Order: sequence, then structure tokens, then C-alpha cells
Amino acid sequence: MSLPMTVAFLVFLAARGNGVRAQDLKFTANERPSRCCDNDLEAQEYVAAVYEHDVFVVPDPHRVRSRSSALEHMGKNLKVFEEQAKAASKEGAQIIVFPEDGIYGMGFTRESIFPFLEEIPDPLEKPWNPCLHPDLHPNTEVLNILSCMASNNRIVVVANMGDKQNCSIKQDPHCPKDGHYQFNTDVAFESEGLLLAKYHKYNLFLESQFDTPPKCEHVTFTAFSVTFGMFTCFDILFKDPSVEVVEKLGVRNVVFPTAWMNALPLRDAIQYHQAWAMGENVNLLSANQHHALFKMTGSGIYSGQSGALVYYHDSDWSSGGKLLIARVPTDPTCYRDENYCNKITDTEERNHYSEQKTDNNAIPILLNEKSQSPTTNFIIEDTFQSKIEGDTYTFTPLQNGTGHVSVCDNTLCCQLDYTMSQKEGEVYAFGAFDGLHTFNGPYYLQVCTLVKCASGSHSSCGQAVTSASTTFLSLHMSANFSTSYVYPEVTTDGVSLAPSSEWKYEAQAITSRKGISKPMLSAALYGRWYERD
Repeated sequence: MSLPMTVAFLVFLAARGNGVRAQDLKFTANERPSRCCDNDLEAQEYVAAVYEHDVFVVPDPHRVRSRSSALEHMGKNLKVFEEQAKAASKEGAQIIVFPEDGIYGMGFTRESIFPFLEEIPDPLEKPWNPCLHPDLHPNTEVLNILSCMASNNRIVVVANMGDKQNCSIKQDPHCPKDGHYQFNTDVAFESEGLLLAKYHKYNLFLESQFDTPPKCEHVTFTAFSVTFGMFTCFDILFKDPSVEVVEKLGVRNVVFPTAWMNALPLRDAIQYHQAWAMGENVNLLSANQHHALFKMTGSGIYSGQSGALVYYHDSDWSSGGKLLIARVPTDPTCYRDENYCNKITDTEERNHYSEQKTDNNAIPILLNEKSQSPTTNFIIEDTFQSKIEGDTYTFTPLQNGTGHVSVCDNTLCCQLDYTMSQKEGEVYAFGAFDGLHTFNGPYYLQVCTLVKCASGSHSSCGQAVTSASTTFLSLHMSANFSTSYVYPEVTTDGVSLAPSSEWKYEAQAITSRKGISKPMLSAALYGRWYERD
């Protein structure tokens, strides 16, 4: 793939997989990340951008406005989109993703959102370029602006907007009483302005203004010879469409508009989106809103096991929006840092941990192959319960120094080998949860998590914490999961992502032999047992 040699991008300089914050570093297009899939062939890449948008919101979203008033409001956000698309294109980006609800904001009723909606035609039925033929479909001003945005800047544009589709109550049993559907919708335009795809969000989250589609859609589009899957925000927590698009359609690249409300210690945007990309081994282009009132921040470009190529997380409302750009491998399964590529020849690394073995009480014990005995004393007695997002976890406290602990909940048993340098006044605990999550659910979880507690009380373990001083010099977390869908997280001081060069995720286990350089907030194996939802 030919790219301008002098283009500068906001991503890391050192090893592939060391995700960095957007403001830290730049690199030029002729500086290539390491790879090991094929030493003879140049791996294919593309340049992607995501924009975390500080949305212009409607002051009173429940008030019904005229179409002209709605267009005036949306124009403010679309003007910012145009500026960012232009900036991304100048930096060599081939695709840009904007966040969910980024054009009009949130908090609408079914009636008040209606003037903001457009009837989006099915791009599979008949090709349409709104920029070239704006009058072919009336009252589609937003589609026209997005199409021209793509065409004028020669960049693929992915945005989120509202779609309205008429239906017949007599013929369609799902048709709403007012005779039309209202969908939360992603749209994609190719670089000449052609409408490529639209996707209707299936898993709604507190969105009474929108309808759930009668069936879940599996949507893809192809641009510059790369096929992308497309889904929205809350969809990523469910098998359909997120995992289904990856597994059934073989997608390795996903565009992901989101308005993600952060929920520490386990479901901050950058935490879970990187974890999902690593667990599914795909590229995820995640664009979030920047809205402190709703705890919304955290956008990034994540590449399979390499983790974050670039990300942004800033809870300060005044910091505003952020454009992120990174070079992305077309197939993330063909990118690894050099340590990973050489690991198969490292006998010590390969043999340090054996397969899980089980004692007479059916609790998995991690054995060192050389000694064939537990690496440390097994701690199972000192447990307590505390809640995370309404779920009751079983925890055991960690002691300073080196230890091995195990904790179980229902059929799930989690175990942790660790060495930590504990700072005075900080308390850490290791917990397990195996059950149905019902708060804004329901969906079934199997989770092992190491957390810093908010205080010295047991009940504070699982509360949101953003700063830490305790470092972990080694770490190995594993469990007897009943599901194959497990997503790994390692989060450090200041709600930052531990570089993937410092830890590995393999065989449903997190391993850090040489430790995590920054103080630890949390680490987790977040299992989703989709079949039990």
C-alpha cells in the first residue's frame, strides 16, 4: 500500500502494542512497527482516525422543535465533523469514525427526536451518492452533508444519526403505533460520497426515543480493499451482533460509534473496548463522546493482541474533543511485538506455567512444572463479599509481597499469583463473580478481578478508583471459565492502559513476568457466557 512518506501520525514510536495517549508522541509514515507473520511480504496497513466529540447538546431535549431548528442545531456538530475530517485527511487517514449521538446529542423523547431524523434509503437496493444527487431523496440534508464531507476530503466517513422508516400496523406486527420506526443508525460513506451501508442498533440502552429493529442486522462494508463490520455502543456487550459479525462473517476490522458511560472498575470505555478487541483479536475503531456529566470519555484504535495503538481518556470536561490517528494492520492476527514473536523459542517463558490442575476439593491450583507443588500457600479462607455494579462478588484480600490466592463463586474459581510492592494505606482484593448481571442487563458474567479498594473497608472494594501507588512486580491470573469468550483488562494509575508489551493474554490467562511499570488500579478476566443471557 502506498502512503505519503512525510505524514505524521499520533501514535507510538517504540514497540508495537504500546498504546499511548494521543498527546504523547508522533511518528512518520516510513517508520514501520515490528511484525512476525511473514518476513517476506510487506504486511498490509491502512490509516484510521476516530474523533472523540464534545457534542453541542440541545438545552431542552424534551421540547419538540421544527425541522429547521433541528437542522440548525445539527449543523453546529456537523461543522466540527467537517473540520476533523479535513484534518484527518491531511494526515493521511483513509477512514474516520464519529461517535454515537454525536450529531444531535441525547435525552430526547420519541416525539422530540423526530425532527432530527431522516429517511435513510437502503444502500443495498439502489446506489446513491447524496452529494451528487441531493434531490433524489427529499429531506436528507444530514446525509448530503456527510456524503460531501467524505467526497470533499477523500475519506471514508462513519457517523451515527437517526433513521425513520414508515411501516404498516396492519401488515407488520412490530410496527409502532405511530406508523413508523425510529432507529439509532450508523451510516458509512465511501471516499467519493457513495452511501455504503447503514446499521440499526439492536441492543438499546435507555433509549426510549428509538425502536429495537425487528431482527438483528449483520452489516459490513468494504473500502480500500478492507472489510469492516459495524455496530454501536451497547451492542458490544452481546453476542449478537458483535461476536456474530466477527465469527460468521470473518470480519477483522470493526467501526464502533459509541456514547459510552464509564463504569469503573471494570467497564470504563478504554478498558472494555481494548479487552474486546484483544479477546476477539480484531481491530476496533472506537469513537466516544466527550461528556463529563454522563461520565463519557475514552476513544481509541485497538488492534487485537497488540492492544491500543492510540487512545484518549480525559474526564476533564473542558479538555474538549480529540482527533486520534494511527496506522492499522489490515489483519491484526499478523502483528505482534518482537518479544511475542520470539516467545515460542523461550523455554523458560513457555514452561513457567503448566496447565491448570485440580486438587481433591476441585479448586484449580497452578503448579510449577519443576517442583510439581503449589508455588505458595493456598489462601481460600479469608473471604468477604462486596458489590460491583450491583453484582455481589466474593473477594479475598491480598497481602504485601508474594502470594498465591484463589477465590470461587458458584462454578467459577479464579486464581492469582502475584508479587506486589504495597504502599501504606492502599488495600487490594481479588474477587470472583459467576452469575446473571441484572443492572441495565440482563447478561451472564464470569469475572475474575484484582481491584484497588477505595478505602480500608471491605465494602469499598469494587468502588470506582482512579489513582494508585502500589506496583505489581509480577502477575498471573487464570480461572476455570465455562465460556470461551473472555476479555482481558489491565488498568493503571490515572485510568490508563498498561502497555501490552508488559503483559500477555493467552489461554484465558493474564501473565506479567516482569511486572507492570505503573501502579495498578485493576486487572480482570471479563468472561461473557452468552448462552446463559
